[in-house]
Amino acid sequence: MKFLAPTACQQSAYGRGAWAWRVFLTCWLVYTALWAPYIVREHFPAIALAERGSLNVDRYLGWSPDIFPGPRGGAYINNNPGASLTAAIPLLLLRPVLARVDGWNQRQPRPSRKGEEGDLFWRTVSEGRALYFLLVGFLTVALVMAPATAGTAAYLCARLVAGGIPSARAAGAAVLYGLGTPVLFRSGHLNHNLLVADAGFIALLMLWDPKDAPVKTWHAGLGGLLAGYSVLCDYSGAVVVLVVALYVWLRSARQPAAERCRLMAAFGAGVLPGVIALAIYQTWAFGLFYRPSQHYMPATAPTSHGYRGFDWPSPALLWANFFDPRFGLFVYCPALLLAFAAPFVKRVRYRIPRRETIILWTYFAAFTLFCAANQYSWLQPTTGFRYLVPVVPALALLAMQAAQALPKAVRWVMATASCAQSLAMAAAHQNDVRLVLGTLWRREFTLPWMIRLNDIGICVNCALPLITFTLLGLALAFIWWLAPGLQKSYSALEATADSAKHKETQ
Repeated sequence: MKFLAPTACQQSAYGRGAWAWRVFLTCWLVYTALWAPYIVREHFPAIALAERGSLNVDRYLGWSPDIFPGPRGGAYINNNPGASLTAAIPLLLLRPVLARVDGWNQRQPRPSRKGEEGDLFWRTVSEGRALYFLLVGFLTVALVMAPATAGTAAYLCARLVAGGIPSARAAGAAVLYGLGTPVLFRSGHLNHNLLVADAGFIALLMLWDPKDAPVKTWHAGLGGLLAGYSVLCDYSGAVVVLVVALYVWLRSARQPAAERCRLMAAFGAGVLPGVIALAIYQTWAFGLFYRPSQHYMPATAPTSHGYRGFDWPSPALLWANFFDPRFGLFVYCPALLLAFAAPFVKRVRYRIPRRETIILWTYFAAFTLFCAANQYSWLQPTTGFRYLVPVVPALALLAMQAAQALPKAVRWVMATASCAQSLAMAAAHQNDVRLVLGTLWRREFTLPWMIRLNDIGICVNCALPLITFTLLGLALAFIWWLAPGLQKSYSALEATADSAKHKETQ
C-alpha cells in the first residue's frame, strides 16, 4: 500500500498485467461459484426491461413487499434504478436464451413440495418459472456483480503496483480485500450497495497518482461519471459525490486556479448523466423529479421516523451497524478494526499519505453517519451486512497498513482467519455469524444454489459440493501456478528482486 513515491523497482507491463488478471480471475471464479440463488427487488425492473422493455414491474406486483403501485399507475420498486439498469444489460443480450428457458420451464411438471423458507422462490415454482429466475440470478452475479467487484480488486492490485509495491504483495493485498472482507458475502447476488462501493473506490483509486502529478481533466470527468452512477444506484451515492469532489479539489491544489475550476467543472459534468437519468426515471414513474421512490411506498416501521425513514443519526443504530451479530461490519470482519490503529503506526514500510488518509477517514465517517440516520438499516437482519459495504475498501487499506507492524506469523493468522470466515459466510449465506458453521455442517457443505436446484426437482448428488470445490481449487491452481506464460512473469519478478538487492549492496 505504498501511496508515497514509487521505489526504484521497475517491473514489466506484462508482469503487472498478469498479476492483475490473476486477481480478477481468482475473485470472479470464487464469487461465481458461491453465488446465492436469491431474487431481490432490483431484479424485477431488470427482468421487466428484458421481457417488455419497461421498468414498470406491475407484472410482479405482490411478489415482493418492496414493489408498490405508482401514483400514476404501474408498479415500481422502492429504490433507485441504477443496479437494475446494470443487471438488465446481460439479460437483454441473452434475451432469446432466457425466453426459451422460460417457455420450457413453464411446460414442465411443477414440484408440489415446499421448503422451509423462501416465499418468493416458491411463487416462482408455483408459476413454473423457478429455473428461469434461478438463471436470472446466476447471470446477474456471473456477468454483473462478480466482474464488477473482481475488477475493482484487480484495479486495486494494478494501482498498488504503480505505487511501488512488489507485484506479489500487491496481488496478495488485492485478493485479501476481495476474499477476506464482506465484499465476498455481498457479491452473492445483485446488490446496489456493493455497486456503489465499487464505483466510489475505483474513482478514488483512479484519481490518485503515486507521483502526485496534476489531475487530468478526463480523470476528473470519469470520476464524476462513477460518482453519478453511485447516485443512480442509491441516494447514499451522494456521499461518494461529496468525497470524490473533495479529493479532486485537494489533488488540484497546486494547479492554477483556472485549471482547478476546469477540473471541478469536468467532475460536475461527469456527475450529471447519473443525476439526470435518476430525475427522468422519477418523473416518468412518479410524476415529480425530486421525490424519491420511498416517498410513495406504503408506510413501514422505518418510514415512521424522520422523512420516510431518514432521521437524525441514531447512536443505537450506529452501534448495531458495527457490532450486531446479524449485520455488524466488525462482526463480519473483525480484522477491519486494525484500521483504527493506522494513524498511530509510524514505522511501517508502506504508508498511505496524509491527504489520502484524511480522504479515507472522511469517506468512512460520512457513510457511517448516513447509515446511522437511515432507519432502513434496521432491516438488515433479513439481508445481512450491506449498508456500510462502501466503507470496506477504505478500512481494508488502512487495516493492511497497520498490520505491517505485527509479526509476520500474526499477519498470516489474521489473513487466513479473515478469508476463512468470509468464505464460510458466503458458502452458507447465513446472515447471523453465530449460525454459519452450524448451517454449513447441517447442510453437509451443500451450497444454497444446489439446494434450490434440488427443490425444483433437479437431483443434486451429495458429491456435488466436493466436485465443485475441487474444480474451483484446480482452476485457482492453474491461474496462479500452471497458466501459460506464468513462469515469464515470475522470472521477471525474481529478476526485479535480484536487481533491487544488487543495488542495495552497492
